[in-house]
Amino acid sequence: MKKIHGLMEKAEICKFEGKLNEAIRQYQEILKITTNYIPALMNLGNLHYILGNLNNSIKAYKKVVELKPNYCFALYRLGISYYRSANFNKAIEFFNKIDKEKTELYMAYSWMGLCYYHMGREDKSIDCYLKLLENTPETSIINYHLAIASKARGEYDKAIENFNILLKENQNHVSASFHLGICYMRKYDIDRALELFKKVLKLNPKHKAAAEYFETITNVPPV
Repeated sequence: MKKIHGLMEKAEICKFEGKLNEAIRQYQEILKITTNYIPALMNLGNLHYILGNLNNSIKAYKKVVELKPNYCFALYRLGISYYRSANFNKAIEFFNKIDKEKTELYMAYSWMGLCYYHMGREDKSIDCYLKLLENTPETSIINYHLAIASKARGEYDKAIENFNILLKENQNHVSASFHLGICYMRKYDIDRALELFKKVLKLNPKHKAAAEYFETITNVPPV
């Protein structure tokens, strides 16, 4: 164990100094000594994830889950890795295994919502975001995702409600203002839509989509 602790310390120093590949090598050395050392496996998975080596991060987290099936943080990280790999069904599978109330890993609902959204299942996506809001109502970003999913379903009134909640907290949120403009345009409230597209272009003059919508509505290029 003394050798393992020494290698763990070396790995931590390497991480602190930004030498992530060297840190990975130290964790791999530990796993040559004992293949089932969970702290080394978790750190190995985290580093591979940071470096974008998703296949390797998935391999490390899966090993942890094999050793400790109810280890929620490994399930969570595994789900995120599958999400980043665009394997949404697998991601949902592992997010569903997390005891969210016991661990307070409620953000798993957010990742599940994103998975369902990318799968074209806006109904399930909305359900996930609503569950998250029940438990963490202060999570403003979820109002954004909930609004985006509602907009995709054509539920513009619900989308407008959630975009406005977000804009009360951050009135200069460019993306929320832009999508809110689209919602009003879909409801044929052209004056409000134009007002929001102007706001977006004031905040970000290079926002091409807002400029295109503005020109489509008015037949006049934005100044």
